[in-house]
Amino acid sequence: MHTPFINAARSLAQACIVLLALAQTAHAAPATEEALRRYFEMANSARMVVAATDAMLEIEARQWQDESDPKEKAKLKARFERTSAFVRQQVAWDKIEPVAIESYQKHLQESDVQELIAQAHSPLGQTIINKVTPALLKQPPVVAAYMAKRIEEIRERKDGSVPPHVVPPQPPAGSKEAQALAMMLGWPGARDDFDKNMADIETRGLEMAAAFNDEATASIGEELRRFSKAIRSEIKFEEIAAIEARMIAVELSEAEIAALTEEHNNPARAAQRIRIGLADAELMARMSASVQSSDAFKQLANADSDEAPAKPAKPRKAARAGKAPAKK
Repeated sequence: MHTPFINAARSLAQACIVLLALAQTAHAAPATEEALRRYFEMANSARMVVAATDAMLEIEARQWQDESDPKEKAKLKARFERTSAFVRQQVAWDKIEPVAIESYQKHLQESDVQELIAQAHSPLGQTIINKVTPALLKQPPVVAAYMAKRIEEIRERKDGSVPPHVVPPQPPAGSKEAQALAMMLGWPGARDDFDKNMADIETRGLEMAAAFNDEATASIGEELRRFSKAIRSEIKFEEIAAIEARMIAVELSEAEIAALTEEHNNPARAAQRIRIGLADAELMARMSASVQSSDAFKQLANADSDEAPAKPAKPRKAARAGKAPAKK
């Protein structure tokens, strides 16, 4: 099956995580459907899902855009267009909202949602909804381009040497970018998500390498193992945080960055984020299962398999997967 299509399918649920931009505590009666719908409307959830999907598809479009062979480019473009249409259909808000309501009702209480609504009216809530989330959604294509460059550098290095770690330029002390960098480095869960994603990349690479286990292909397997391990060990969280900090510093004021940092450092929010994370995980799992069991998915998967390019696919241009969604 074609790699961009697989990634797009896996990203369907991730696009939904922007539904909850704030995290609150849980008590008492289960969340009502009416309250959740009201919050989703206040949080511009439908619009944010479209923006998240656009960002994800912008990354996927680069494979056909970067292809130099005209025939292959036309084939990849046609496949992307089919995939894009499928993705947009599957992440339509009228399909997501019922699943989101059921998922969040299992983990959130009515008091949670009422507090979400109240915070959405607050200056911080308005900043998150109108500035922070849109800013985060601009980051994945930029991060993906940087990751693709770094991965290509590692792929082209054949001698097995390990270069010095990349040290991102440090912003001037006390500057808004320095303030943004500190926030991005300390963003709740971001480093753990990055480490998990990089570990997954290595695992998939090692699984591929295991297929080349005879004498004729042993060198291919060895190169895949080297490549997979190098990606995980050489690309650092700090590199990605630096990119994101430069972007967020453009969008937010010093006061807004300070307020968001204070929110992240509030000990009372830690348990709340866990509960929101459980709801998000259930939503993602249900969306993914629904999509992959659909007849449309199977038909598109078969079409892509029949038209798979003869040449090996390039390594995934991995980004900090789910990054923007994770920061909620």
